[in-house]
Amino acid sequence: MRFIYSILIYIIAPFIPLYLIKRAKKNPDYKLFWNERFGFNLQNKTNRPIIWIHAVSVGETRAVAKLIELLELQYPNYQIMLTQMTPTGRNTAKALYPNTYLHYLPYDMPHAVINFYKTFKPAIGLIMETEIWPNLIYYARKFQIPLFLVNARLSDRSFSSYYKARFMIRPVLNNLAGILCQDTNTSNNFKQLGYSGKLDIMGSIKFDLTVDKSNYALADFLKGTNFTRKIIAFGSTRDGEEQLILDAMPHQFEHLLLIIPRHPERFYEVEQTLINRNLKYQKRSANEALKPDTQVLLGDSLGEIFAYYIMSDMVVMGGSFESLGGQNLIEPLYLHKPVIFGPSMYNFMQISKDALNMECALQVNNISECFILLNKLLKESTEYQKLSENCSTFISRYQGASQIIIDHIEAYQLYK
Repeated sequence: MRFIYSILIYIIAPFIPLYLIKRAKKNPDYKLFWNERFGFNLQNKTNRPIIWIHAVSVGETRAVAKLIELLELQYPNYQIMLTQMTPTGRNTAKALYPNTYLHYLPYDMPHAVINFYKTFKPAIGLIMETEIWPNLIYYARKFQIPLFLVNARLSDRSFSSYYKARFMIRPVLNNLAGILCQDTNTSNNFKQLGYSGKLDIMGSIKFDLTVDKSNYALADFLKGTNFTRKIIAFGSTRDGEEQLILDAMPHQFEHLLLIIPRHPERFYEVEQTLINRNLKYQKRSANEALKPDTQVLLGDSLGEIFAYYIMSDMVVMGGSFESLGGQNLIEPLYLHKPVIFGPSMYNFMQISKDALNMECALQVNNISECFILLNKLLKESTEYQKLSENCSTFISRYQGASQIIIDHIEAYQLYK
């Protein structure tokens, strides 16, 4: 079955450059490092043994901060290597982790994966979330590299898709050294797929945040000293949601300022939406403090989401008002910012349920309800304060997943 899969990958491979060229129209960084993606002319620029972490994009890259900190303390003789699939993830890693070795994960073609493993010879591999690449996992075992899925999350929706092909998925999964799951539901789903190896529940690594002081300084600068209006950040909105938000905001809620941070690929698109609605906006790239009449701050920057959350009073999670499964709500809760999200949170089902139960987050049916609730909470300080205090209790209850990963690595007795 893996043989057939590999043939299909090679059939698709000639079309991948067209995809990269198309993406490069919005983000020129897609033109770079093709040799890494296709597994050609790879170079190992370190003579130290490697601990390899794969974090597919920006969210996962930010989430491994505490894990990298602990690994560097525990294994100072090793080089931490961090792979991604997207330029935004790579650029985020470059800004956050100056001591790590950055590389793109090769596409899942046998020659590319083999060249990757032969070049870097990682002592151990940690794949964040649920990136199931058959050749990557098969050849890790072939080259005797212990490879773990960590912070693994498998929603019921994803499980249903995998279950239909469980006879193909099962042998792939059983080449892994272990799976460390975020929750019991994920653990049960992997069992039903036929995984028979080491399976543990670790919680979510995303609770083990570290926030650099520079984020607080930037928040103070942007907010300035005379800005008094309430600020609402919309985290990781998706295509179509900005229109919903902006259509609901200007007529009834001009006393609020909205922050809409976006990935580089969609800066221009969202700006045109603001222009078409005649909204007064500022761009983060202007590097100016908020003006009294600004209605929207367009976060056309990378890696500054913490600063946007810090300067906000509340946060609304994108991806939850269309059928997209929501986004990570842990970051604003960590900063004691109550969260509102829409009806679609299946990608963060357990965390969102727990946040609702511990009364640090609220759920609404649509964006209009969201603004009505925001207006109510920001006028009733007692209820808002209770939500904010509950955020701290919620986060402290779930921290420690990074240390659990370190404890599992200890079993492999890497030298220190």
